[in-house]
Amino acid sequence: ESGKDRHPHAGAGKISLKEALGGEATDVHLFPAVSSTPEDAPLSGAKARVRIGGVLGPLTAVDADVDGELLAMLNNPPKPDFSTGLPSGRRLRVAIRTVCSGIAREIFIRVLPETIPPVFGKLAHLLPELASVTPGLVLVSGITGSGKSTLLASVAMRHLELGAHVVTVEDPVEYLLHSKTTTGYASQREVGLDVPDFASGVKMSLREDPDTIIVGEIRDRETALATLTAAETGHAVFATVHAGGCFGTVDRFLSLVGGNEFEAMRLAGVYLCGIHVTSNPAEEKQGLFVDRTYEIFRSNDAARTHIRDRSAHRLWQARLGTSEKDWKLTIRS
Repeated sequence: ESGKDRHPHAGAGKISLKEALGGEATDVHLFPAVSSTPEDAPLSGAKARVRIGGVLGPLTAVDADVDGELLAMLNNPPKPDFSTGLPSGRRLRVAIRTVCSGIAREIFIRVLPETIPPVFGKLAHLLPELASVTPGLVLVSGITGSGKSTLLASVAMRHLELGAHVVTVEDPVEYLLHSKTTTGYASQREVGLDVPDFASGVKMSLREDPDTIIVGEIRDRETALATLTAAETGHAVFATVHAGGCFGTVDRFLSLVGGNEFEAMRLAGVYLCGIHVTSNPAEEKQGLFVDRTYEIFRSNDAARTHIRDRSAHRLWQARLGTSEKDWKLTIRS
């Protein structure tokens, strides 16, 4: 029996959007009928596919039984990519696109857990130095949906527990960060609403007395240089990049900053860590699960030499003599 056959919506005639968003789904793909209009019920006749346990379910009719405020936002979004919340407190990240030259729409909803999973606690034995607010640069990579945002949110919550001022620059804001038990607090900025772009958001944050800075994504040279400056000036900086592995995060960062000798020297001078996250669906008798594997690189003397020489392709040599359990962990959820 395949994962799709075991999907909870296999064979369902119609599903409830409210139940899908409030249940085990991680993603909901909505396909409004081409004939639906703003004057009409915006999701009248819509169909949906729901991802549960890493498996995307079959195309099924959907009952748009969510509250009117969410329906209104899906019909008239504030921008193509935005986030919102359900009455339960669960957060949603929404992307709305047009297809077929604007004839039809597709709506992609990422459903975030009601509480931030304590991922960092399970990784703490691999990254003990990050259990405190350690100045430096941590680069996280992985495909969409692998768990990068969840990992960063979990780290942010740990730093809030330590009383840190955490500044985030996101597009859009996903998890809402707050601590009721410590003096730590978060200032969350959204690109396009609170700051014009990631680079400006990072530069502005340096005047806000931050302890930790979290950057949703490094996309360009200006943002890369801003995060490097923040790490050099005594801040704990976390950011995501598009790369093919934990060593690739360093190679990608060097390519963004230009990779010249001066910038390589700057990068070699800060504490540097690369984390690559992969996720794969897994099946057990109890149902569908997701295995997330975290592969970690941290700088040492050998790695810093390779970075100064702009030889990121040799960083794997810095791991020689270590055991896999020292840099790799799989967590099932």
